[in-house]
Amino acid sequence: MVQTHFASIQSSDQTARIWDLRNGDCVQQFEGHAADINSVRYYPSGEAFATGSDDGSCRLFDVRAEREIAAYGKDGLLFGVNAVDFSISGRLLFGGYNDYSVNIWDTLKCDRVGILYGHENRVSHLRVSPDGTALCTASWDQTIRIWA
Repeated sequence: MVQTHFASIQSSDQTARIWDLRNGDCVQQFEGHAADINSVRYYPSGEAFATGSDDGSCRLFDVRAEREIAAYGKDGLLFGVNAVDFSISGRLLFGGYNDYSVNIWDTLKCDRVGILYGHENRVSHLRVSPDGTALCTASWDQTIRIWA
């Protein structure tokens, strides 16, 4: 489980870092993206986290193993990822993209299992509801959508 004195930070140097808030030290650094990281979200168990990047990929990093364990993307995905979140179980990873869509990834099989269309500009934020029954997305088109 994630301890409250640690924070994960996305960055413009293509790394994600975990910082100890008590002393300000970087305690772990994760590499793998080829562009800026725009979003970080912890896996429901707290033992891993996902990132979304301008390189068009989402990645899953294991905190205990200190390494990348999965990458989610397709050759045809040229647009950056602005936001990521997990389903309650962690089986699905949602990514909000600059091409106005939300891609849904199976975290175990690394396959895209769905795409949500509806926004008219980039998806800037997204969040799964606390009970897991809906996904809320916000966009530069100045709308918020609830997908249930």
